[in-house]
Amino acid sequence: MILDVLKKRLRVPNQIASYLIAICLMWCAASPALAQSAITYPNTINAPITENNCAAAAKVTRVFNVPVGYIVADVDLGVLITHTYRSDLRIDLTSPAGTSVTVMTWTGNVQGGDNVNDRFDDEAAAVITTHNATVNDPLTPVPPPYSHSFKPSSPLSAFDGQNALGNWTMTICDAVASDIGTYNRADLFITAAPAAITTTKVSSIITDGISSANPKSIPGSVVSYCITISNAGPSQATSVIATDAIPATLTYVPGSMLSGANCSVAATIEDDDSAGVDEGDPIGASISGSTVSIVSASLASPGSFAIKFRATVN
Repeated sequence: MILDVLKKRLRVPNQIASYLIAICLMWCAASPALAQSAITYPNTINAPITENNCAAAAKVTRVFNVPVGYIVADVDLGVLITHTYRSDLRIDLTSPAGTSVTVMTWTGNVQGGDNVNDRFDDEAAAVITTHNATVNDPLTPVPPPYSHSFKPSSPLSAFDGQNALGNWTMTICDAVASDIGTYNRADLFITAAPAAITTTKVSSIITDGISSANPKSIPGSVVSYCITISNAGPSQATSVIATDAIPATLTYVPGSMLSGANCSVAATIEDDDSAGVDEGDPIGASISGSTVSIVSASLASPGSFAIKFRATVN
């Protein structure tokens, strides 16, 4: 039925219609958003935490730099602090956009235990104020992973939807007299919103060796194909890898692979192997047997690129 629709609606012959069906089955299944994992930004510059130091000049301030822009889907913060009576502490995190979240505060916190070895995570089972009041957090082994996971005092989801690019600032202070400590390390964990990758494919008969005005799909005809891979965002995609299997009814034309921003301007020569200087440009393409492979280190949001190649009808 699909084959009949392609022949009637698109007016393409059996061989090309079958090829388009194969491409749709492969690419349409790959179009949902790609899963993302958290990127870790550590800060390991130790600093003393003095008592009653919540004045702006006396706080411990640490910066996590995110050098690449992408949309935030989730933020966690891991903190390792040596400190007696951890409930004296206040920890705040501020995004490059200026949004500030109180991760941990002495308000409602009656913990008498020492040290902080915790990952603050909105999805944790319990809030930080329920941390055992008398048990000391371990200082070794040095995290990550952190020894406990707690919901922060205020939700880190306040950062969701923001651009991660820039400096994230964490401040730590002690609001009560009599106890001091040391900031040891922290890790900012950011999960990017998944990029939505879609593909399209177009084809046209270039020549059949008989008619230049209205070429047909007959043995020996040359067909031009163009695959466009697009990123609808919201985040930049990384490590984009795709493959395209040419069916037995068609034969790849050696040396016909071209790449570019779209089908109209694809003119950069891509040789047929997977090595060489052509693989070092933004788009890499190669063929092995009947399988075309396409690789790009990244794809901006929004953005797209295209690969063109030719095949002959057997």
